[in-house]
Amino acid sequence: MFQQKRDLTVWKKTNGYLVRVYSHVTQDVVLRLDKAFQAFFKRIARYPRFKKVGRYDSMTYPDAYNGSVKLGTSEKNPKLYLSKIGYVPIVAHWEPPEGINKRCTVKKESDKWFAVLEYEVPDPPPVPAPELASIGNPVGIDLGLKSVISTTDGLRVKPVKPFKVHEKKLKHLQRNLSRTKKGSKNRVKAIVALNKEHQKVAAIRRDMNHKLSDQLVAEHDFLVFEDLRIRNMVKNHCLAKAIHDVAWNQLVSFVQYKAARDGKLVVLVPPEYTSQECSMCGHRQEMPLKVRTYCCPVCGNTIDRDLNAARNILKRGLFQVGRDTTELMPVENGVRFGQRTAPIQPFYEPGTTSKRVG
Repeated sequence: MFQQKRDLTVWKKTNGYLVRVYSHVTQDVVLRLDKAFQAFFKRIARYPRFKKVGRYDSMTYPDAYNGSVKLGTSEKNPKLYLSKIGYVPIVAHWEPPEGINKRCTVKKESDKWFAVLEYEVPDPPPVPAPELASIGNPVGIDLGLKSVISTTDGLRVKPVKPFKVHEKKLKHLQRNLSRTKKGSKNRVKAIVALNKEHQKVAAIRRDMNHKLSDQLVAEHDFLVFEDLRIRNMVKNHCLAKAIHDVAWNQLVSFVQYKAARDGKLVVLVPPEYTSQECSMCGHRQEMPLKVRTYCCPVCGNTIDRDLNAARNILKRGLFQVGRDTTELMPVENGVRFGQRTAPIQPFYEPGTTSKRVG
């Protein structure tokens, strides 16, 4: 890698295109190549593909603090200075924080360009987590396909299914792309149209999960989710598309960083048998997916399948942190609890961390 970086100075003498690019940007490309090969040798990625003109859609200024990147502060005409490019008019989403701009990545998504600015700022004062004795309004949350979430307080949210809604149009755009000639202008237009539609689907899904996570964190101090192994679940080809469309992992990650920001607690519990165990007595029985009501033959408890699972999830979460309640404890032995807790990281909303988008 270091030899390749030294060779760049030699190649610049014979390659006019390299002269037009900021030197540290080209060195970052070598670093990316090294990371790609390391991932290949670790067998976590494929062999790196050669990216021809038109497929390389981002570049990084690794040391923006030295003046290679400057963000203007004018409210009427905000601009971003990029070395070897010049001043570029931008739409700034937030005010720049007080700190050092360490890195800038410029990336292209369909026909739009974005600049991601990373700032080094002092750590904000940590928000203390709630004391277990003072946890108020705990909630267990069951993740599903018919309802994205089913909570112990009766909240049920139906999935938006953005991919399923736009799937017909995506197929149409993909067919148009396959008919175009490689290298033609029509192919470029078809690629942009297809990318825009995929971005629209992702934006709808992201918007829903942000709103839902805001509501959950605002209403509850203690939230318990299942620690689902989604990578294993999508091996079922009958459900894989629907599982990807609801984006459970994105929702849980949003709840985690917002809860940590507000000083609230999120716990992940093992998902085994949450739908098969009675939330009242702990009796376990088979529950096919088509059966939506849990009827316990031991205690006579009749309850919605998802609500029963949500209560079991909350019961396991409270047990995991050492706070049990009598109304949630089973009277029969047969429930085995795991000791897996979600690592709460100091995540914060954009604008308060060392990463900044402009």
